[in-house]
Amino acid sequence: MSSQHLITPAPRSTVAADGTLILTPATHVVAGPGAEAVAGAFAGWLRAGTGWGVPVLTAPADGPAVTFGIDSAHPDGAEAYTLTVDDDGVRLTASQAAGLFHAASSLRQLLPAAWEEGYTATPAGEIPLGHVEVQDAPRFAYRGIMLDVARSYYPLDEIRRLIDVMTRFKYNVLHLHLADDQSWRIELDTPEDNPTGIDFTELARIGKDGAVNREGWGLGPGRTGYYTKDDYRLLVAYATERFVTVVPEFDVPGHVNSALAAVAQLNPDGVATSPTATGEVGFSTLYNDNPLTRPFVAEVFRQLAELTPGPYLHMGGDEALVTTKEDFVAMVTDFAASVAATGKTVMGWNEYAQAELPAGAVIQYWDGDLEPTLRQVRENAARVVMSPGKGSYLDQKYVESDPIGLKWAAMGDWDLYYGWDPVRDGLEERQVLGVEAPLWSETIRSLDEAHWLIYPRAIALAETAWSAAEARDATEFASRLGGLGERLVALGVTFRPSPDIEWNATPRDPFEGVDLSAVTALPENAGVAGGAGVTE
Repeated sequence: MSSQHLITPAPRSTVAADGTLILTPATHVVAGPGAEAVAGAFAGWLRAGTGWGVPVLTAPADGPAVTFGIDSAHPDGAEAYTLTVDDDGVRLTASQAAGLFHAASSLRQLLPAAWEEGYTATPAGEIPLGHVEVQDAPRFAYRGIMLDVARSYYPLDEIRRLIDVMTRFKYNVLHLHLADDQSWRIELDTPEDNPTGIDFTELARIGKDGAVNREGWGLGPGRTGYYTKDDYRLLVAYATERFVTVVPEFDVPGHVNSALAAVAQLNPDGVATSPTATGEVGFSTLYNDNPLTRPFVAEVFRQLAELTPGPYLHMGGDEALVTTKEDFVAMVTDFAASVAATGKTVMGWNEYAQAELPAGAVIQYWDGDLEPTLRQVRENAARVVMSPGKGSYLDQKYVESDPIGLKWAAMGDWDLYYGWDPVRDGLEERQVLGVEAPLWSETIRSLDEAHWLIYPRAIALAETAWSAAEARDATEFASRLGGLGERLVALGVTFRPSPDIEWNATPRDPFEGVDLSAVTALPENAGVAGGAGVTE
């Protein structure tokens, strides 16, 4: 199998050559100016996997060298890289550290999968590495996974593990769905200058205890909890070190029952709503004629912007089915302006394209009429993140008999996520910012179960997002996918082994010890309100 087959997503160009470099316990890492952090992280990984010393130096010494270098003239953007293996050693070059990070991810795939687990007895011996030159750059700048922490809570250590695995396949965005009808997961402060009179600390204090209760489905209750501001900062810092942009989402004007239950003043009668634990959607709304609605939303976005160094804030805008169209357009227009006032680029689900958006807004397409999105693209320089339910939603079942997952969009395996092009339906390449794979958590109880739904489908989607359309070949990809089984197992990923793939390792079963006989059929429309829209 060639080196091309060992790197996923498929690189732009891979040229293998005769010859072999031998890595030995004398292997060391050389870090050029600006490359120190990425080089140090790779050296740490190599130490943990091999038991070697692997010093980080500023110049080559005796023994095989793995050299990380910044070359400002390197073409094709911040994430492009060159990886070369020859008799002189291993060289990774890029114009910025992000490209070096991706180069290191590719290099790891050329090295033994067992190194992902760490050595357990004796240090590794000599390791051959075939001569190769890889030239690579992403097709799309935005390659994301969305984690719904509102329907079921994920502790920080699980989100860190999620980041560690997704970045191996060159994902670079983590979209966090922080609040919904069931819960509010992020701590906010009540500002000193607070003309609204709203106690913002109540949002997490009351909302943290919510989750979708799956007892009726035989799946048990969702997990509860919330993230303090310090938790969130730690998570953002962890992601940033791995060149992942965190995108927080506060979904408005629908999906807001947790806010209405925590803040009585947001309701027209001044009475807090009751918390909900169902998977029902589309029944809640903020109120256009409430004078507190706009300052409340603006303050939430102000605090999220303050916590988030990345360029995007996501304001949702989907499934506001009890909001009149007039009120929806009025509120979304003003909410989007509030996001812009923070200095961030506003994002939202495609329903929000019906409103007046700031120039350059990002529209995340998931379902329904594409025309409002196309109008924003034509008239307002909007860009699109493609997340169609069929082919990107990771919460869908593989097959009918699966114990978790929904099925409103499409059931399917890796090929469904590999076999579509994000540039479609009248869009041009330059108008598509990227691709995102949402994972909603109505039926999920742990990261192991989340990983079972995510992988291997997210690996297929990673190639859809990274590799050039003409370079993708499903048959060739299938052979590479099977070869990743051992690496996924070493990373602790409880993936679902697709029956049409010849896997080289078998994962741990995330449902071991779970009474699957108690799991009942989910409602046909669980987790979706039946399409995009607002009431007329």
